[in-house]
Amino acid sequence: MENLRVIDVSEHQGTINWDAVKGHIDGAILRCGYGDNIASQDDKQWKRNADECTRLGIPFGVYIYSYATSDAQAKSEAEHVLRMVSGYKLSYPIYLDLEQAGTENGAIQRANIFGDIIEKAGYWCGVYANTNWWTNYLVGLERFVKWVAQYNSVCTYQGTYDIWQYTSGGSVPGISGNVDMNHCYR
Repeated sequence: MENLRVIDVSEHQGTINWDAVKGHIDGAILRCGYGDNIASQDDKQWKRNADECTRLGIPFGVYIYSYATSDAQAKSEAEHVLRMVSGYKLSYPIYLDLEQAGTENGAIQRANIFGDIIEKAGYWCGVYANTNWWTNYLVGLERFVKWVAQYNSVCTYQGTYDIWQYTSGGSVPGISGNVDMNHCYR
């Protein structure tokens, strides 16, 4: 099984020196924003990060942090991602990040609405969540590529998954401070 070293980043990592990062990773998943399709919720480093990965040939995918509690918000989040990724070539899926407290009820239905829109637009869709969410709130959601978060030396999630986020305290040259680190098996 392949084990690619993938980071995920957002504006919280500040201005990344992608030239320095390039030799230390196999890919990146970039946050494009959070929530509804409004410009104030775009990730402030998205365009720069996507442009730099494109320039350097670093394979990348995208995630959006979800706080949807309605079908309409799930649609808006999908539209948000599609607005942001227009013009970019993605090597990894578009992930819906499900972890916001208070959004558990109906999360599967909203993930399916999001995924329908993303897939209809021709993209590969995935879902990110921690082991608690996968075990308690997303049971049966097998349609999408799974990205599991569990900060541990082994991933104990019992289902199948393609990416495991194993720490938020990683270090990569070119990034000041901590960065999320992932093992990607596909």
